[in-house]
Amino acid sequence: MEIIVGKNDLVKELHLVQGIVERKNSIPILSNVLFEARGGEVRISATDLDVSLRCGCAVKVVAEGAITLGAKKLYEIARSLPESEVQLKVLPDSWATVVCERVTFKMAGLPLEDFPSLPEAKAGKGVSIPAEVVRALVDRTAFAITAEDARYYLAGALLVMTKEGVGMVATDGHRLSFAHRKAPLKVEGEIRVLVPRKAIHELARLLEGEEEVTFQQVENHLVFAAGGRTLASKMIDAQFPAYEKVIAITGDKTVQIDREALASGIRRVSLLSSERSRAVKLSLSKGKLELTASSPELGEARESLPAEYTGETVEIGFNAQYLLDFLGVAGTEMVTLELKDPESQGVFKPTGESDTEHRYVVMPMRF
Repeated sequence: MEIIVGKNDLVKELHLVQGIVERKNSIPILSNVLFEARGGEVRISATDLDVSLRCGCAVKVVAEGAITLGAKKLYEIARSLPESEVQLKVLPDSWATVVCERVTFKMAGLPLEDFPSLPEAKAGKGVSIPAEVVRALVDRTAFAITAEDARYYLAGALLVMTKEGVGMVATDGHRLSFAHRKAPLKVEGEIRVLVPRKAIHELARLLEGEEEVTFQQVENHLVFAAGGRTLASKMIDAQFPAYEKVIAITGDKTVQIDREALASGIRRVSLLSSERSRAVKLSLSKGKLELTASSPELGEARESLPAEYTGETVEIGFNAQYLLDFLGVAGTEMVTLELKDPESQGVFKPTGESDTEHRYVVMPMRF
């Protein structure tokens, strides 16, 4: 194999696969990417056996062929090269040279036959979804996916597709984020799939600058294709919790408040919150919302925000970071808080957002 490729094109494609390749891996071939050159393009593939990505770009193919090379080191090399064309040439015994102007690197690869086979999208199949819709849903839900691998049934986001639109929901057991966007889809009935956490984050990167993504299920894999690139992931074979009852929760004490003012206030008072709990107390009373945080070692912080509220007083505690996660993606000037009592969940919603329905339910903390 021998190809000539622009330095920036090579760096762009290698950057895409970096999130797939695990830094610490007991299987050496999984630290490598597969290069396949044919027909005026090079395809670059990476996998960790659960999630895989195929991408590529147009190149001058001097000689067709394939090789596997270390993903991280090749990316570092490509970034260091001068702004010029790069020649990648395969040598005997799985070696390769990378030449750019007066710079030459010689790299050791691994045998092609060791690289795993990857699932392929079936041509002309699948459900087409506007990429902007999927990006909006990922932004509003991915942060709520649990980081605990042991709770595998929560270690992803539930993607729901119907003729009317697309929804996504994620939870870690302490908070739940649901988002839905109306978008006519060509589907027979409802499709529900649980997409793993890593695949969700890689999907967001894949869709940058794209207009449309195609989804299809290939055996036990979920396959997303966009812009000539293909992301595939093993399905999470588990039952996602019944979220419909959770998002139906409402509070009888409702207030609208400036999103940025609330976020800034929470950031400030949480500086003196307990390092362990990160708890901030919200006290809603006539004409104001008061934020307080304290810890025996650090002291106490208090901030009062104006609020158009005339109902009964309620005090409730939340994890400060949970609230900031929502406020960072709400996307509107105002947000709505629905509270009931100190023991019940709080419901947070963007105010006035018409294209995306977004509900965020957070469990309270006890002081």
